Amino acid sequence: MDGFTLFALEAGPDQLHITARIDRDGGAPVAASVCAAIASVLDARGMRVLGERAFGTLDCYPAYAAAREKHPHFATGPFSYVEGAPPRGSGLAGIQVHAVRPAGGDGFRVLGDARGPRGRVWERDGASYLHLAGIHGLPNGGSRGRGDQAAAMFGEMERLLESCAAGVRDLVRTWIWLDGISGEYDRLNAARTARFRSAGLIPASGEEAPAYLPASTCVGARTPAGGVCSSDGLAVTGDVRVVPLTGGVQPPAWGYGSAFSRGICLEEKECRQLFVSGTAAIDGEGRSLHPGDVRAQVEETFEVVRSLIAAEGARFRDIRSATVYLKRGADLEVYDTVARRWGLGDLPAVVVVADICRDELLFEMDALAVVGGKGSGR
Repeated sequence: MDGFTLFALEAGPDQLHITARIDRDGGAPVAASVCAAIASVLDARGMRVLGERAFGTLDCYPAYAAAREKHPHFATGPFSYVEGAPPRGSGLAGIQVHAVRPAGGDGFRVLGDARGPRGRVWERDGASYLHLAGIHGLPNGGSRGRGDQAAAMFGEMERLLESCAAGVRDLVRTWIWLDGISGEYDRLNAARTARFRSAGLIPASGEEAPAYLPASTCVGARTPAGGVCSSDGLAVTGDVRVVPLTGGVQPPAWGYGSAFSRGICLEEKECRQLFVSGTAAIDGEGRSLHPGDVRAQVEETFEVVRSLIAAEGARFRDIRSATVYLKRGADLEVYDTVARRWGLGDLPAVVVVADICRDELLFEMDALAVVGGKGSGR
């Protein structure tokens, strides 16, 4: 199909996770074709875009922005474009869309301010879903020191949440892109910890472990906005239950200073959505495993993800969307070989080349799995 594979997988009757995996060079013609294909799926199902994220080389950003503007579903809302080159070729690597079906005319809106569209809000069954896109620490085109940008980014996210009667406590998931991650990750963690502590997610004493932190991915990448860091966030309020995933073989990330949960379960009436954080080959004490051995790291990561979702009754076949991060594009063949051996040759994933938070780590992935409602599939 015009150089890409399209996955459109349901999460209950009114949510759809769409993944476009680019199979060859993703230049302007492919960008136009994939946006048209996604728009066609949305039209056929009467759905709207809640969250939109595209990965590709930065020189392809104008082509993608122009392609999406031709379709009303995209044009009215914000999106994130993240540097993530395809392992082979150039241009787009893939697109991820979280689509929803509004129950009524006032059940969906674009959130904006003086800077333009900043997110989208969806109301359903007594709950409110707020997806923020492209939030960064350089408002109004100004400049800030690298040390202040992460704090400003989290502050901007909190301000937007509060404008919708939500807060940091309602965050289910964050996605963070950090330019120069090997030198900036500790600073990002410090800013995140400070913001979460001020919001009450992290005990002030520092001795007690947090009861709740959102799921998160943080990889090394730039965005067209420039600056050190940028983020997306999903917050949910109202009649829905949100709990951390506690299964799996890895220790809580908080144990070595990272303020996020390994995963979050969003319990809805029809299903449970399992948001798996960015996951790499790390042992029970937080140490990196298999330095320099990408095959072993892929195997280890698959096992960690498998064990985490298995605790909620999910299997790999329940994954609706995933992102695979390779530090080196040349490792694609190794990843493909291991994925096929695990039965994941047709995983609905975007595969990108991006930096990872530790020099010795060569592979990371995140995922979203969906299983039946509370009590089913166990």
